[in-house]
Amino acid sequence: MNPQHEPFELKWHSGAMSLRLDCRHYRGDRPCSKGGKCSCSHYEPMGRRILLIKLGALGDVIRTEALLPGLKDAYPQSQITWVSKSNGCRMLANNPLIDRLLEFNAETMCQLRSEHFDLVINLDKESAPAGLAMQVTAQERRGIGLSPCGTAYPLNPEAHYYFALGLSDELKFRQNSFSYQRLIYDAVGLTYRDQIYRLYPTPQNYQHARTVYDRESLKNGEEVIGLNTGSGGGFANKTWGEEKFLELARQLMARGDCRVALLGGPDETDRNRRLKQQLGPEVIDTGCDNSELDFAAIVHRCSAVLTGDTTATHVAIALRVPTVILFGPTCPQEIDVYGRGYKLISGATCAPCYKRHCDHSPNCMDTIDAESAYEVLIRYLGRSPVSWIESYVPEPHEEVPTCR
Repeated sequence: MNPQHEPFELKWHSGAMSLRLDCRHYRGDRPCSKGGKCSCSHYEPMGRRILLIKLGALGDVIRTEALLPGLKDAYPQSQITWVSKSNGCRMLANNPLIDRLLEFNAETMCQLRSEHFDLVINLDKESAPAGLAMQVTAQERRGIGLSPCGTAYPLNPEAHYYFALGLSDELKFRQNSFSYQRLIYDAVGLTYRDQIYRLYPTPQNYQHARTVYDRESLKNGEEVIGLNTGSGGGFANKTWGEEKFLELARQLMARGDCRVALLGGPDETDRNRRLKQQLGPEVIDTGCDNSELDFAAIVHRCSAVLTGDTTATHVAIALRVPTVILFGPTCPQEIDVYGRGYKLISGATCAPCYKRHCDHSPNCMDTIDAESAYEVLIRYLGRSPVSWIESYVPEPHEEVPTCR
């Protein structure tokens, strides 16, 4: 008997029950989510069981969601389990195309080693996620795996190009013209048709955003331009200088028809405090300690966002907020804005480079001037206001996928 597909007969001294272990409503540790007995009319097999492993940077995790519609189109009857870091799980919460979100930890690894999957996909080249892809029992593996030598390698022919980009600067910086979404679709053998990625803040997240903006006396219908002032520390010079943000903010404030909101995370606390002090009370400080989806709801209120190539880029794109992206050391061709944004690309001959340190002065980001950013941003003013109700609200009977 295969316990995945055949009824499991549960018997005890005074009764019996037939369990369908492959039913997507069966939970095992508590009554069925449909309120019925196993083998009832609500039986719905999981179908093809797919494990998607994506840890990495949070922005990369967000844009990898674009793969979900393609997987569901290819395998309509399927159960998708996604393994990510804790911040990735929090950001991906409520996505209706993800059946299970599991945090990457020892508990999850113990659980997954007891399961069987039809397809395992790993898109990270680091040893831990690549090793997990090899540890799980699976009929098929795609993407990146870990060799017995402890080194990463492509698991299927379609993933060779995706993998090779990390080995050749010439290929990645000069020759490649594909977006990240196109690359991951190709790597797993699916066809990219501009499938979008989405985020799903809850009503509670939107209420938090309203509280933030109400605290700053933002009026109903007043337009907001968000300036995301950080970009992480992975590469040198991904962040614009403070003087650039000051110049741009003052140009926008002088118009009188919009408010400027400072966006950022914990690393931007001091920077945004300094900017607020110099720009005055009319500038909205949205805070740097918001949860992942609280931050997304705050971004959703903006008419447009200016940011470096970082998490905020993909948050804005996922929520269909027009996004102006500053590109210095990273590759602009890998970002698909789906026709809702603009790329301001450095003119430095040495960019992109992906270097961790840079001693050039002026550096690549210095070549992008505030006036150019201003001229692009104001194109998005005066359009239809961003909807605050375009959020995923589960039905009362529906469970929201969360991290374990």
